[in-house]
Amino acid sequence: MYVRMVIGETIGEEQLQEFRMIYHDTFPIISTEPGIKEATMMSEDGGNMVIILTVWDSREACIRYHCSRTYRQFVAKTEHLIVGGFVVKLFRRQ
Repeated sequence: MYVRMVIGETIGEEQLQEFRMIYHDTFPIISTEPGIKEATMMSEDGGNMVIILTVWDSREACIRYHCSRTYRQFVAKTEHLIVGGFVVKLFRRQ
């Protein structure tokens, strides 16, 4: 299994709230992606950092999602809310 970690920092509290709403609106779409096992979003306690973790049954499924229209649309909807860009890392689950 593979875990994809997306890290970003929102500009402020209002942007964090908007980011959460967009994620929760998008989650039903993400959860139907082929190969996905689970997805979760976490936010920093007392801060503006967000982490989205998705677990995939294969590296190929993870990369397919990363290159998908669904992911590009999510980035387009949220990029104005974060400082800089997202950092994306892929890990193999042991």
